[in-house]
Amino acid sequence: MSQENVEIVRARYEQFARGDFSQMADVADDFELVTTRENPDAGTYRGEAGIRWMTEWVGSFEGHTIEAAEIIDAGDKVFLAILQRGRPRGSQTVVEGRWWQVVTLRGGVVARVETFQARAQALEAAGLRQ
Repeated sequence: MSQENVEIVRARYEQFARGDFSQMADVADDFELVTTRENPDAGTYRGEAGIRWMTEWVGSFEGHTIEAAEIIDAGDKVFLAILQRGRPRGSQTVVEGRWWQVVTLRGGVVARVETFQARAQALEAAGLRQ
């Protein structure tokens, strides 16, 4: 199942890299989103609140993309290095950010997304070593 999880995540992030976020809300009913501790609104968002947080984040940018620069199989989890780019609404300046994520799947469906500012933190959360 783990290679299947990697392929599911890879396909999602290929869409995100094209700016297509139409499948973003295709998650488990008990979905959890854990934002980085460094975010001003850091926390764990569950269900619709998690979907709303992601939708508002993506909607705050124009030309927003998220590319997976690295994907590592971690069993029921998938480790990702991501690069986000876009223009904050009302700005002409493109900004980018690099983060790491651990995506947990259950039955082929995204159940949890955790975002980290440091690679080592994400590797630990995925149960991987550097």
